[in-house]
Amino acid sequence: MFEQLVQTIECYPYLGVAIVFLLCGLGLPLPEEIVLLAAGYLCAKLQLTLPLMMAWCAGAILLGDLIPYLLGRVFGVRLLRLRWLRHVITKQRLASFDRWFRRRGDWVILIARFIPGIRVVAFFTGGTMKMGWRRFLLLDGLGIALIVPLLTWLGCRSANFIDRMIATVQKVERGILWGALGAAALGGLWYWLWRRQQRRNRRSGLTETYVQPRKVEPAEPPAEPRVEPPASAAPPTATAPAPAPEPAPLPPVAGDQPPVAPPPPPPTGPDHRPGN
Repeated sequence: MFEQLVQTIECYPYLGVAIVFLLCGLGLPLPEEIVLLAAGYLCAKLQLTLPLMMAWCAGAILLGDLIPYLLGRVFGVRLLRLRWLRHVITKQRLASFDRWFRRRGDWVILIARFIPGIRVVAFFTGGTMKMGWRRFLLLDGLGIALIVPLLTWLGCRSANFIDRMIATVQKVERGILWGALGAAALGGLWYWLWRRQQRRNRRSGLTETYVQPRKVEPAEPPAEPRVEPPASAAPPTATAPAPAPEPAPLPPVAGDQPPVAPPPPPPTGPDHRPGN
């Protein structure tokens, strides 16, 4: 981030620093401390006047802080209807700063000057609570007078150390990049070999076999529950079936004669001769 920031404002250092601080006042998620270090670093590299850079940075920061203060003082919480502003100043954070203002008073502006990430919300809340602009400029200017010369001078004096740190970070970034690329290549190679082995296993395991269909036997119906008679009841006796009635004889028909029995055959033998 630091190297990209330096490259961005290197061509027009004074104007570039002022624009960045104004964008920070509008909610740009960039710590102002990094911008101050970059401004001091450019003074050492480009042979710029350090006191002039300090005054320029202080004025740009003060103008950037006035933006959320004036928006809160003029429009109030109605400005939160804007979608892009709701991402920077939420209702929960606004309520917490309101309670903080009531407990600590206007000194919250000075405290927020040294805490990145809450400055915009603090200054906007001070505007919505109709804080006097003279007191706001006094407290905010006091914080700016303490932090701007220190960080700008530190960036100027630590230019060589910053160069070494930038080179070290670049080496680490290149190492991380090459490591990520190598890990991705090894992962892709392993996946390709695994897929290839899976295809070979499927091809070698395919054999033509005949599987006789299994006959599905019908399921037996559930057995009916057997109801046993009570112990006191006598067992039923079997009754023989009644004999069938014999058919009645047919009555004789008129004009029919009863059948005549044939005469017995004559006796035969030695004692029975004809004529005796």
